[in-house]
Amino acid sequence: MMRSLFSGVSGLKNHQTRMDVIGNNISNVNTTGFKSSRVTFADTLNQTMTGASAPTENLGGTNPKQIGLGSAVSSIDLLFTDGSVQSTGKNTDLCLSGNGLFVVSNGSQTYYTRNGAFEFDADGNYVVPGSGMYVQGWMASGGTLSTTGSVGKITIPAGKSMESSETEIITYSNNLNAATTGYTISSILVNKTDGTSETVSSYNPNSYIGNLKLTCSDGGTYVVTPTTSTPVYTAGQNGTISIGSVSSVTANGSGQVELSIGAPGDYYAVNGSTAAATITVPNTSVTSGTYSIGDNYSVTKKISNVQTIGGDNDRILLTFTDNTDGITSVTVPKPSEGNYEVGDNFVVNLKVTGATATTGATVTSDTNSVTIISGDSNATLGSDYSITRQVNEIANESSVESVTITTTDGNTLTGLVSSTYAANGKFYPSVTTTATIYDSLGTSHSVPILFTKTADNTWALTLNGGSSSTTITEPDGTITTVNLSSTDLKFTTSGKYISGSANLTMSYTNGAADKTVTINMAALTQYAGNSTINATSDGNAAGTLESVSIDASGIITGTYTNGVKQSEAQVAVAQFTNASGLTKTGSSLYQESNNSGTANIKTAADLGVKITASALEMSNVDIANEFADMIVTQRGFQSNSKIITVGDEMLETVINMKR
Repeated sequence: MMRSLFSGVSGLKNHQTRMDVIGNNISNVNTTGFKSSRVTFADTLNQTMTGASAPTENLGGTNPKQIGLGSAVSSIDLLFTDGSVQSTGKNTDLCLSGNGLFVVSNGSQTYYTRNGAFEFDADGNYVVPGSGMYVQGWMASGGTLSTTGSVGKITIPAGKSMESSETEIITYSNNLNAATTGYTISSILVNKTDGTSETVSSYNPNSYIGNLKLTCSDGGTYVVTPTTSTPVYTAGQNGTISIGSVSSVTANGSGQVELSIGAPGDYYAVNGSTAAATITVPNTSVTSGTYSIGDNYSVTKKISNVQTIGGDNDRILLTFTDNTDGITSVTVPKPSEGNYEVGDNFVVNLKVTGATATTGATVTSDTNSVTIISGDSNATLGSDYSITRQVNEIANESSVESVTITTTDGNTLTGLVSSTYAANGKFYPSVTTTATIYDSLGTSHSVPILFTKTADNTWALTLNGGSSSTTITEPDGTITTVNLSSTDLKFTTSGKYISGSANLTMSYTNGAADKTVTINMAALTQYAGNSTINATSDGNAAGTLESVSIDASGIITGTYTNGVKQSEAQVAVAQFTNASGLTKTGSSLYQESNNSGTANIKTAADLGVKITASALEMSNVDIANEFADMIVTQRGFQSNSKIITVGDEMLETVINMKR
């Protein structure tokens, strides 16, 4: 009779335990990363009244007769299934999916958690904000991560600075168009920096001579345009120098200019005629002033008589007292206000029709200016003028500015100044790229690098204009000198890279150290289609940490103000053979137990788990299941209470039997 009572009591206790677990689950329905638990029951030892007997020849076997002694809590299991992912928008929050836990530490002890609500503290430590425990992982060094060592705290201070890094290598990738069209050259137009141009049948930048600047013994410098008839200039020897067409002459105290005077400028007539041929003013010698054809030459005269003439009285004849210069009178319009008076001075403006400059005067053309010295011929306005001088220095003044290629099919294409061309030869348009190079001070420099097809499966590398050397004027006014050393880029007939190498020698005037930068072209291909080559380079300017982001492997990437992104750290993940065997310590933390196994701490990718940034793992409590279990538990508790009630009534009946 007493056994049923104790069975009922054990059932009550066990269902109370199950209710406690259910209550805890429901209480943590919104706890981040919470793992629910379940209770399983098992029967206790049975009292055997009769054991089992084996079958014999005459009788069959019998089963044992046993009476159970109630139930017991078999286990309280931790259900380590994933909870739902809840987006938070906070970039330091992490959600872990799969068999793994985050590793945190207070310095002396290590704990594990599924609660990824982390953030950075005042010192830049990545911590659990509620407890201040450090999130464990691996720190990167110079953007390079190594996860082979032991884990430690992650520290990424706000405003962290990045040092500048000098460029060591430029890497080209993608495709060069194998079907680049080659045009047959018809003619070459050479455009010079002085604005002139000439059409040639062949062009070689090494032998082509543009305008020359000659520094001569008289201290002057003169620009000349060599032609086939121009003698070769030799330093230290006399040479004939063409000044060009004289556009103006300047008289000074020691050098006079003889002016030819023509028709009047602002007047109707001089001495009764407007025709230059009837003007008797002689050529005038002047000792000052600059004159060109069409300029005014002014003569001041004193009026001796004023006479109105013309039918409408609109003209006035002025007569002068002095006629030594041949000007005796002029006819002028009647003034709108006032009148001319006898004794007044009157300025007669005449036109300069020509001039002859003598020794000491200065002669100017479109390109040169020279002072006439003894032994030079006189110079005349509007005529070509040449001098003979001893040439001391010779330099190219007007180099080639551009080369225009005209093809036999009528196309006009831009060539390269430093390349060689010839009529009936082949011309291939260049592919222009820009490589960014950082110097030792972190300053960036944009260097144009050209790829030009020279034959089937062969390409040449050049700098700006097709040369192997160029200078770049930077925005701050400093000069960067670039020298290219290269071998032709060659491809197989199937478009694969065979050979080709290059390097750039960089020289700076901004205080940075000279540097040789390697160009790697092994990743290039040559197939028919568009040219898509692209240059990437290492190196960077100095920068400051702007923001951080975390990927699915737990790598924390920093974005800097210089545009560089680099790995800063990686969050560690621990995996246990039996995660359900971990010991809960509160605050969503777990510790190892004798049955959990030891922690295998690796990266998320190594353990096959996934990290979702800007999200948290919700509790895995299924509220519907919990309420269903609660109903079942309640009914079980009620049933066990009935066992005790009925057993009590039966005991009471036994007691009452003695009455």
